[in-house]
Amino acid sequence: MKNIDIDLRLLELFCCVYEKGSISESSNCLHLSQSTVSFHIHQLERSIGLKLFYKKGRRLLPTSNAHILYPYAKRLLELKLSVVEEIKLLTGAYKGYIKLGASSIPGKYILPEFICRYLMKNPNTQIDLLVDDSYRVLQMVELGEVDLGFVGFLHMDPRIHVSEIWEDRIFFVGNKEIKDELSLEELLKLPFILREENSGTRKFMEEFLKSHGVDVKSLNILLKVNSNSVILDILKNVRAVSYLSSNLLKDAKAYHVKLLRVKGIEPPTRKFYLVYHKSRPQSPAVRNFLEDFSKFTQDLKV
Repeated sequence: MKNIDIDLRLLELFCCVYEKGSISESSNCLHLSQSTVSFHIHQLERSIGLKLFYKKGRRLLPTSNAHILYPYAKRLLELKLSVVEEIKLLTGAYKGYIKLGASSIPGKYILPEFICRYLMKNPNTQIDLLVDDSYRVLQMVELGEVDLGFVGFLHMDPRIHVSEIWEDRIFFVGNKEIKDELSLEELLKLPFILREENSGTRKFMEEFLKSHGVDVKSLNILLKVNSNSVILDILKNVRAVSYLSSNLLKDAKAYHVKLLRVKGIEPPTRKFYLVYHKSRPQSPAVRNFLEDFSKFTQDLKV
């Protein structure tokens, strides 16, 4: 069997074509001509002796060989990036880059304060923060689209590191016309506003209500939204109820939205988690961020 040697530059090009599914789109991304991209893909296929793509209309579809090769190629390129960053660190030319994904509560109420502090201490670091629902953040972590994720529910996957970082309480809230204290039966009869299905808060509250014998499907659902601020906007003007994190209670007061007490039910405590892929190489910037963030969360718990 012939010796196989793969140029990392060809793997970088392969990953781009795999992700874009098009020679023309890849050429724009790589700043190369389409003929050059095609030539290098054929060169890679010849060097490994496997077909990686086939045409279907204007699209370039990956073969089963490409599906197998892609995750390994991504890991090699990530490792190369980590090596380059380590060298820059040693030579004093290092500028860190960290990609974060966070669900709405950590993304808006926990991380901003820490990120500001961190950037003041590390002005050569660039941070990208993407705020989305917890399921999407987990997906970004699994696909290697972000270095670290911050989510509102526990996710058990042997490939993913999970650590508890913070907790808050979830309160029922309602329009100012609703009385302060309700029975569970009275609460369930009122128009209910839910977060979207991929929301970590929604998932948590589904389990909490289930523990009290309530199926979310049995609620008098008025609306499903993907924003806590939209919930507050609606509750300000509509006689309805919902639930919010304790981090949002100050906002609720500003909207004249009332905190509700439900007889026999204490507001539940929900935890937040830091997640990252165990096999994804961590750059010096990411390691430094994790170390400082650990100290930050310890201070919050004191």
